Amino acid sequence: MKSSLKGFLWLMVLAYLGVACTEEESVPFSNPTQIDAYFPMADFLEQKIAQSAGADVSKTIRFNDEEERVKFIPDKEAWRKELDFFFQSDINKAALASSYETREEDNLLIHALKPDEKNNIREIKVSKKEGKVREIGIVAIKNNLFYHSEVYGELTFDENEQLSTYSLEGNQKVWFLTGTSLEVQAEIEE
Repeated sequence: MKSSLKGFLWLMVLAYLGVACTEEESVPFSNPTQIDAYFPMADFLEQKIAQSAGADVSKTIRFNDEEERVKFIPDKEAWRKELDFFFQSDINKAALASSYETREEDNLLIHALKPDEKNNIREIKVSKKEGKVREIGIVAIKNNLFYHSEVYGELTFDENEQLSTYSLEGNQKVWFLTGTSLEVQAEIEE
């Protein structure tokens, strides 16, 4: 009796698995943590990276009092690293769904962090001309008892919405240590 009950249970499990495996997912998989409430920064930048393949970049980096100039041709991976601050500034996350106030003024889209909300990205401004993005500005501030950091990032685009410059300017101060400043200015040459 015991073995026939065991056999019956195995048969039921196999039948269930057979039915479960034949059902098809009718909706494509989506990332439940991503939303579509704000400017689509990451998607927009992925598109611009694809369009900037093979472009020469001239970049000046200033760290405190030191300055370095470099020229290079970034591939897709290098572009992602170069624009990492901007990719990380994408606020289209479920946890931030109601954290920003959005307003449009003329050709300017502004996402500003609401006063009682917490996030490092305080503001994103997207400036358009004739329906095309011409400039994106980002303000990021991180502040706690031991650390303060401010970063201002800007991307500019030509009339064809091709990336033409990007810049970062920031400073940070760790408790008991001397503050540091960083400035990056880059120009994409055609």
